[in-house]
Amino acid sequence: MAFDEKTVRRIVLTELAGEGTRYVPVAISARHVHLSLQDLETLFGAGYQLTPLKPLVQPGQFASREQVTLAGPKGKLEKVRIIGPVRKATQVEVSMTDSIGLGIKNCPIRMSGDIEGTPGIRVIGPKGEITLDHGVIVAKRHLHLSEEEARAYGIHNGQVISLRVTGPRSCILNDVVCRTGKGHELEFHVDTDEANGCCLKNEELLEVLISGEAQLETCKGTCKSGKGCTCKKQEAGKPEKAKEADKTGPETGKAMTPEAGAQVLDLVTERDVNDACGQRRKKIFCGLRALITPSASDRAGELGIEIVRTECSSARSAQPKPEPGEKILELITERDINDAYRDNREIVYGTSQALITQAARERAAATGIQMIRI
Repeated sequence: MAFDEKTVRRIVLTELAGEGTRYVPVAISARHVHLSLQDLETLFGAGYQLTPLKPLVQPGQFASREQVTLAGPKGKLEKVRIIGPVRKATQVEVSMTDSIGLGIKNCPIRMSGDIEGTPGIRVIGPKGEITLDHGVIVAKRHLHLSEEEARAYGIHNGQVISLRVTGPRSCILNDVVCRTGKGHELEFHVDTDEANGCCLKNEELLEVLISGEAQLETCKGTCKSGKGCTCKKQEAGKPEKAKEADKTGPETGKAMTPEAGAQVLDLVTERDVNDACGQRRKKIFCGLRALITPSASDRAGELGIEIVRTECSSARSAQPKPEPGEKILELITERDINDAYRDNREIVYGTSQALITQAARERAAATGIQMIRI
């Protein structure tokens, strides 16, 4: 059976989630409309059927070729895509910016299907138009997972989690509702307003935070335990190597010089710590202003791996660079390590967000081959 790239990526992400490395891909939802059969025929003619343009990740859903115009009290939005198949009730999903342009006041943020008591709008098609007395929402951010994916991630239907955004506008997205079961596939849905505000792109990976991990990160002595806690009680219980790593930060000015060939990271995640363990490295080097996730700190403490802050300028010059024509992989598997070993290559390069399978880690450790994200 042939799999497309997105399917392979979801399979790998699910495998990694079962090992404790939990990331989900982003899907940015533009304004769109779901139509009932009756409203579809009113807008396009009796007996009309939607024409699929391209399939969506969620099973059975597709973007159709058909488009409509939305008319609000103050403005219009043209060429708004219809998402198929037809539903029991018509629903219009817009961004908050769209609702302001249309003149819809206080448009509610709701989960799909929860349209009772929502504003209405006029929908115009090529053969007719309808006037809805309700059905317009701003979609609440949410995460889809199949049953298998939900088990791997340790998430149940209706659970509310947080997601960590890194990059130029790093933040934590709280109140992410999870929808699991048949008819769902791994994908985080966010509208264009939120995506633009966080500088998100389609297929970008966000780290999953569960059980208050995001809130514990800023604790100043009020919690009893948890990841990322900075209270004195937790400091006292840190493993010695984790304490030592903290001393290398910019606060004390004891930044260390990286070892020859060492990669210097701008973001250290649990996955980077697991990679270091698989490659039998005792230190991870990062920049003075690098972000270190709470799960990475905890995992480093468990494994006795130091996270060392260093000067970015000298560090980057020490990082190996790929040869011209060298492949930069999005996914590193055991086969890639075997190919490198066969070709007498010492390093396999991946993108900054490359996925690395557990089999690849184990094979890299056995062969002494480095895996470097650039």
